Amino acid sequence: MKRLIAVTAIAIGLAGCQGMASKISRLEVGTPREDVLERLGPPDSDRSIIGYEVMSWLSRRPGRFSFSHKDYTVVLQDGKVTQFGPGLIRRDSKTTLQIETGDP
Repeated sequence: MKRLIAVTAIAIGLAGCQGMASKISRLEVGTPREDVLERLGPPDSDRSIIGYEVMSWLSRRPGRFSFSHKDYTVVLQDGKVTQFGPGLIRRDSKTTLQIETGDP
């Protein structure tokens, strides 16, 4: 019985340690806003740009120095996901947005 409790506690602990990349990879185009917030938690930034809602999560550990980090962005229109992934948003034209990864 003690072993079962220990295994369950470890499984719950590991599930809580999921990285943002793993969580965001489960999104799909068309996912409702409420599901995004339930899966990813509250965003670090939420703003409106040319008719789109843009939510960003900064994947950084407070108090720790790191050369590597990734920011993640979810773009919604009419309360549904249209784009998501690593990177920050940039305006592609007068009516479109693009998530820019910074990769060459």
